[in-house]
Amino acid sequence: MAALNRLSQRIIENFQETTRDLSLLAGSNPSSTPYDLSDDRLKEISKLLESRVERERLEGMKRIIAGISKGRDMESFFAQVVKNVVSQSIEIRKLVYIYLLRFASTNSDLLLLSINTFQKDLSDPSPLIRSMSLRVLTSIRVPVIQGIVMLGLKKLVTDRNPWVRKTVAGGLAKVYEMDSTSLPQLIPLLQTLLSSPSPLTLGATLTAFIEICPDRLDLLHPYYRHIIKLLVDADEWGQSVALGVLTRYARMMLEQPPNSDEFSGIDEDLAMLLHFIKPLFQSRNPAVVLATANAYYHLAPSAHKIISQDLLVKPLLRLAGVTNDEKLGKEQISALTWDVIASMVEERPWLFAKHHQSFFLYTSDSASIQKSKLRALVALVDKDNAQVSIREFKHYVQFPESKTGEEAVKAIGYIVRTQPEVAASGLRSLMRLLKSQRDTLVAQAVIVLKSVILSSSTNSSSSSSLPSPQKLVAKLAKQLDGITNPKARASVYWLVGQFAACDPSQESEKKGLGWEGVELWVPDILRKGIKGFVNEATQSKLQIITLATKLLVLSPSASQLNLMSNYLFSLARYDNDYDVRDRARFLHALLKGVRDEKGSATPNGGEDEDGQEEEEDRGGVVLRREQVKVVILGKREIGDSSEKRQASEYQVGSMSRITGRKLNGYEELPEWTDDPTDSSLRDSEFENLQAPTPLPAPTPTYPIPPTTSQGANVIRQGISPVGSSPAGSYPRGITPNLGANTTAAKGKFRDLDAFLNSESESGDETESESDHLPPAPRAVTAPPRSAIVPEYDEDTSEEETDEEEQESESESEDDERAALYR
Repeated sequence: MAALNRLSQRIIENFQETTRDLSLLAGSNPSSTPYDLSDDRLKEISKLLESRVERERLEGMKRIIAGISKGRDMESFFAQVVKNVVSQSIEIRKLVYIYLLRFASTNSDLLLLSINTFQKDLSDPSPLIRSMSLRVLTSIRVPVIQGIVMLGLKKLVTDRNPWVRKTVAGGLAKVYEMDSTSLPQLIPLLQTLLSSPSPLTLGATLTAFIEICPDRLDLLHPYYRHIIKLLVDADEWGQSVALGVLTRYARMMLEQPPNSDEFSGIDEDLAMLLHFIKPLFQSRNPAVVLATANAYYHLAPSAHKIISQDLLVKPLLRLAGVTNDEKLGKEQISALTWDVIASMVEERPWLFAKHHQSFFLYTSDSASIQKSKLRALVALVDKDNAQVSIREFKHYVQFPESKTGEEAVKAIGYIVRTQPEVAASGLRSLMRLLKSQRDTLVAQAVIVLKSVILSSSTNSSSSSSLPSPQKLVAKLAKQLDGITNPKARASVYWLVGQFAACDPSQESEKKGLGWEGVELWVPDILRKGIKGFVNEATQSKLQIITLATKLLVLSPSASQLNLMSNYLFSLARYDNDYDVRDRARFLHALLKGVRDEKGSATPNGGEDEDGQEEEEDRGGVVLRREQVKVVILGKREIGDSSEKRQASEYQVGSMSRITGRKLNGYEELPEWTDDPTDSSLRDSEFENLQAPTPLPAPTPTYPIPPTTSQGANVIRQGISPVGSSPAGSYPRGITPNLGANTTAAKGKFRDLDAFLNSESESGDETESESDHLPPAPRAVTAPPRSAIVPEYDEDTSEEETDEEEQESESESEDDERAALYR
């Protein structure tokens, strides 16, 4: 009868909710809805919470939770909500605890009035109430009750339900944050949680370990193999946390693996870790796949048949190739994955050398993905794929995204400098870009050509396949009128001054034209710069002044050059920008020795007496012409952003590496230890547990439908639970440690409490059996029919199905108090 009453009450509530939705669709007054959050409706909540009718109090709590979900401030009802924590209705108490968890940290004084109720709920039959009461207790930030909180943690740390133990793990971090001196009392509780046989508590326990004592990796010695075996069945985010902890543990406690194809020489515990986490590459959670790849990247040997680093390549490329999926967040996941892959390629290009074509760009890719792919393609360039790479880069220059085009131009420049076989083709492409209609590409082409010219002047291997630097600069200077970008124009002026010197053996070919010691085409570039000096940008003005100074050092006797320089320095002396004025004064003082040596006029065009008097007042060291030439025309190597990235100070796969700055919680991965720990430290009772010996087939007292084949009979007798891991299975050759009663019928669980209690009972049985080895002999009893014949079996008769339903209803009535959603 009780079950029927609950069923009828649930039907009535569902009917009421449905009719309310229909009234909204019909266009009725919205103020009549129960979750209307207008001021008038909020005033009714206080009356509902003070009502003696249980249904009205439940309605009031529902409105409060609805208000919280919509962002309304419902903290004013805190005192009235706390009173309902002693309600006999489990539905009301669940909503009350949800409310208290939201506002417990800001109303600790009022919560102290109900501290006895929270302590009492720690023994409630419902695991949900036990866990929520503990969460509220640990959320009260009052030092006076820390002793009570600690007693609650000690009481529930051995709770039969794994969900409650998971809450205990979260409470450890809260207690430590409140009082760090309680660490000696928390470590035994943490060790108890680490020995838990349930994979549900693994992630929360290791998270608490990271929060409490991340440096105490020695605590994990007896639980190392136990954690590895539970890892496959842990929740997804728990797997991610566990992989990070185990990676740090392996680097600090295990021996570095040699680069061999055999298992000989590889630490057994390291091989066990890499073998057990291999199925996680198939996880549906991107964080798990990235964490597994990160573990293999930092731990696995480079050359091995079974557990080499090559295993991480295909899963990462598969995870990165989800840009065409329209699901929310897929593009962000793909962008992060490509960034991680690009970092790996830059450090270890041999890992992805066979997958060069997987990095080709598509116009549908986002800008961040295109940038990461270009980084990887540049890192993968070698003699074998140089032709394919430069053809791809030329195509990417035409992409509509300007940033992608600029990065492609940089990539072409990198190939020109490093691959002599295709340097000529790349140089022609860069020169053609000077006539492009896109100013950004023209500017980037000039900057890249600058780096190419500088590298060709210092690198003899690349200069053999390229024209001389002077010819390249002359071609670039001819395009000066079509270049409008200030940075690009400044680069051209700098290059002209750097390569303006003429070989003395070629002076006779000039036939008296031009200036002595300077190429014939250089004076015209200076003339153009002085003519448009007033309209140039600051960057260009600085380089025009520097160009005139370089030419004065190369040809101090040229009278025309001196006149042009005097006019230029007079313009710069009264320029609006103080950087230009300072540069002019600095270079004017630097040329004093050159003017004295050749008896030339002062550059500022003023009277000689005033200028000489001004120079005498300055004093200081006067440099000779040769010294000024070293200062002005000294060889300089300018770095180019298209070069392969320098090794980042942050580890591959971390968010700090992706963002380029250290984030909170980042810890540097330690180097491999030179003194690995002994393997016997990791021997424990948890590692020695074996799978239970299969019992002989029982003789049932009820008929069993005949099987159609021998294989079906084997499946029914050897039922094994499906792992909760996203990977979906244990590693091949590994037998999970399962209890004898882990199999349950699908129809047994009518509510969440029944499921949680069954999980805890099976966990307790496993623990009790593992504490006494070998197990004591026990009578063999036939399992329930639901454990052998599934409910969906076609041979099951209707009478047997009705009997099973009656038995399930009787079991659910016995657990009436523990029901969660009735």
